[in-house]
Amino acid sequence: MPACLDTPGTAHHGSLVKSVYFVSLGCPKNRVDTEVMLGLVDGGGLRVVGEPEKADVIVVNTCGFIGEAKQESVDTILEMGRYKEAGEGRCERLVVTGCLSQRYAGDLRKELPEVDVFMARARSTRSSPPSTARAPSPT
Repeated sequence: MPACLDTPGTAHHGSLVKSVYFVSLGCPKNRVDTEVMLGLVDGGGLRVVGEPEKADVIVVNTCGFIGEAKQESVDTILEMGRYKEAGEGRCERLVVTGCLSQRYAGDLRKELPEVDVFMARARSTRSSPPSTARAPSPT
């Protein structure tokens, strides 16, 4: 089961503040990486929300260590991708980071067109970063 991290954000720009939802999958290192990203997002003036349907940006921190973890990651990405569809949520950007993204970004890019950005460690594997959030993993 994914760990969905919810930390209150600070609204620095009134209604212009974008909201971010995080899903952390896999090992304790992913949890720590996600907590670091939460701090970066909050420090950047974005608001962290506890429900994906309320997020402008959804970040899935994936695990790609074993087959079951890979499948859980892909299933979660597909589930979060639904929030980009009309009527399901307000998501503008779906960002995928973590082990699965780092190892298989090329294949995932072909198979998961709903993902806007694949991030591996501290750099994006797409040509442009998400316009509403930059949430790199620590190096």
